[in-house]
Amino acid sequence: MPVMDQTVITAPPRTRKPRGQGASRRAEILEAAKHLFLEEGFQHATMRRIASIVGVSPTAIYLHFADKEAILAAIAEDFFAEVLAVLEVATAGDAPPLARLQTGLRAYVEFSLMRPDEYRLTFQAWATRGVSATYVKPEVADKSFHILEDSVIQLIEAGLFIKGDPLIISEAIVCSLHGLTSALLDMPKKLQSEPPALIDAVIRMTVDGFAVNKLPI
Repeated sequence: MPVMDQTVITAPPRTRKPRGQGASRRAEILEAAKHLFLEEGFQHATMRRIASIVGVSPTAIYLHFADKEAILAAIAEDFFAEVLAVLEVATAGDAPPLARLQTGLRAYVEFSLMRPDEYRLTFQAWATRGVSATYVKPEVADKSFHILEDSVIQLIEAGLFIKGDPLIISEAIVCSLHGLTSALLDMPKKLQSEPPALIDAVIRMTVDGFAVNKLPI
């Protein structure tokens, strides 16, 4: 009589991930959501789908975020927290105020180009109808803007910028940089200029538009 095989067949390991490491799990959720928002669109993404990519239950993901709007807000907040740190470093020191402003603007654009996914989600997804009307802009975003606005105020008071509303001037500068950054990210093949040279040219044009005297060549 043949002897039956006594090998024990074990079940394959579960794909769902164990609990723990709240910070790392949050990072995994944000990373999965970023890719899903960009690939399928924010409106079509679901919390269940994000949970599936991360490998957690649909219930577990709600321990970290109330909804996908909260995830988008966290992505934007993390992005602006990094932007704030970059701007604080770039605008520190004893350089002349105009030079510090130019350095800060250049650092902002260069950093945004290094974080294309976060940049697109932060600025472009806000404009979609899928974002809740209750969305609140991250506080760190305001802090980043205030660095620019404070620089503009100092330049006006020093007689280096034309007299005007600092808010309007600051928002005009932001719009200029946003257009530049979006063009470099989304239509690079249509631009023949080298990115560093184009960044310098746009910043010079923007600053010159408000400067009492043209910047030296």
